Amino acid sequence: MWRIALRNLRRNRRRTLLALAIVSLGCSLSLVVLGFVERSKALIQQTTVQQYGNIQIADRALFEGDSEGLGYLIGPEDQELLTRWVAQFPEVRGSTVQLGFSSLLTFRRRTATVRGLGVVPENPVLDYNGLVVGGRGLRSSDLGAVLVGQVLAEELGLRPGDFVNLTATTAAGALNVLPAEVVGIYRFSSAEVERSQVFVPLSLAQTLLNTRGVDRVVLGLRSLRQTWGTARKLDRGLPAQGFTLEARTWDVLSPFYRQLASFFDLLFGFLIAAVFVLVFFIVLQVLTLSFLERTREVGTLRALGTLGQEVFRLFLLEGAGLGLVGGLVGLLLGVAFSLAFNAAAIPWRPPGTVQAVTLGVDFTPLVFGVPLLVSLLSTVVSALLPAGQMARLSVVEALRTV
Repeated sequence: MWRIALRNLRRNRRRTLLALAIVSLGCSLSLVVLGFVERSKALIQQTTVQQYGNIQIADRALFEGDSEGLGYLIGPEDQELLTRWVAQFPEVRGSTVQLGFSSLLTFRRRTATVRGLGVVPENPVLDYNGLVVGGRGLRSSDLGAVLVGQVLAEELGLRPGDFVNLTATTAAGALNVLPAEVVGIYRFSSAEVERSQVFVPLSLAQTLLNTRGVDRVVLGLRSLRQTWGTARKLDRGLPAQGFTLEARTWDVLSPFYRQLASFFDLLFGFLIAAVFVLVFFIVLQVLTLSFLERTREVGTLRALGTLGQEVFRLFLLEGAGLGLVGGLVGLLLGVAFSLAFNAAAIPWRPPGTVQAVTLGVDFTPLVFGVPLLVSLLSTVVSALLPAGQMARLSVVEALRTV
C-alpha cells in the first residue's frame, strides 16, 4: 500500500512539490531554531555550573534567605561527616565548602557593597581561579587575599597588588575589619557578578566572621546529566544521616537560567505552533484537491470490493509519505544551513554579559527528532479530514462524479 500511496503523490508533481517545499521549509527552520536554542542553553548551563557547581547542600534558611544572623552555618564536625558521606556516591567526583558573607570593600576613599565568598583555594571542584585574567588566582598559602571582578576593579581603580579593607558583621553581631591584597582580577559572563562578587580564601572569611563554620557544601559530578538524580538521592539520604539540610541543583539556584530557559522554550514552542498551522492548512488544501480529483477512482475501488477503511488508510499513507519525505529533505537543508552558520562563527554579546560568545547550532537527537515529528504529524492530521470524506463516499455517487 505504501507503493500505491507514493505513486499517487507523483500524479500531480507540481502540486506535490509545492507541498514538499512547505513541509521542508518548516522542518529546516525548526531544526535551525531548535539547534540554536540547544546551543544557547548549553552555554548558559556551562556558565551556571561554573558559578554554582552541580549541587549545593545547605540549610533551607540559607537558600530562602529568611534566617537572621548566621544560624544556618554548618559546624566543623558536621562538615567532616557530610563530606565523608557524599564521597560514597560514585557519581561525585569531589566536594568543597564555601562561606558567603555581605561586606563593604573600601579602597582609599571609595567604598562598594559586595558579596564575599570564602572558598578553598586550588580545590578540584570549584575554585574560580580559571576565571582570572589579571594577576594570579588564590593559593592555599594565602591568608589575606581577594579576587575582584573586572567591572568592580575598573570602577574603583583597583589593580593586582593593591590593598583593600573588608568590613563585615561577625557571627556574634560585631563589626570586623580585615585588610586583603588584590591578588587577581577575574572575568565572568555577567557584568553584575563582576561588580558585586569577590572571592577570598575560606580562612579569611572565617576570620572575618569569627566562626569555624561554613554555609554550604558544593559537589562536582562526573556528568551534568547525573545532577538531578543525585540531588534526589541526597534529599532522601540527608534526614537519615541526621542532617536538616537540603540539596539544590545549579538550575534551581540560578533564577537567571530558569528565566532564560523558559524564554527560549516559549520562543521555540511558538515557532513549532506556527509551522504546524502553516503546514497543516497548505497540505490540507493540496490533499483535498488531490483527493477530489480521484472521486471516480475511489468509486471504482469501492465497487471492486475495497473497504472504506482501506481507502482511508491509503489516503492517510499519502499524507504520511508527504510528511516523511518533506521532513527528511528539510533535515538535510537544515543541516546544510546550520553547518554554514557554524562555519561563519558569528560573535554575539548577550545582554548583561561582558564576553562575546559564538553563535551556533547544536546537533542532538532532539534537534532532529522534533522537527521531523512535527512535519509528519502536521501532514497526517491534515490528511484525516479529506481521507475520512473519501472513505465515507457512496459508491454510486462517486461513480456519477464527472
